[in-house]
Amino acid sequence: MVHDKSNRHKQTLNHLNRIEGQLKVLKSYIQEDRSCQDIAQLTASITQSFMSLKVRTLEGFVLHQLMEGKASENKQRQLTEILKLYKK
Repeated sequence: MVHDKSNRHKQTLNHLNRIEGQLKVLKSYIQEDRSCQDIAQLTASITQSFMSLKVRTLEGFVLHQLMEGKASENKQRQLTEILKLYKK
């Protein structure tokens, strides 16, 4: 379980790095006076990235804090499916 937690942390940090990169690009778009459409499209992508991070965080909290890692594999799979629906 420790390895799983370490892997989840690594994935979350990678996710945050992608969001950070997207925000830097957004800032450059604004500084370059790019079209509103370009800015809106990138903003929508950033919003989706944050939503995905929100789901990842919620999943980690439920699996590792509330259930203390004691959920059966089937329950974990069910929770993951529910969170995928929530993400949409």
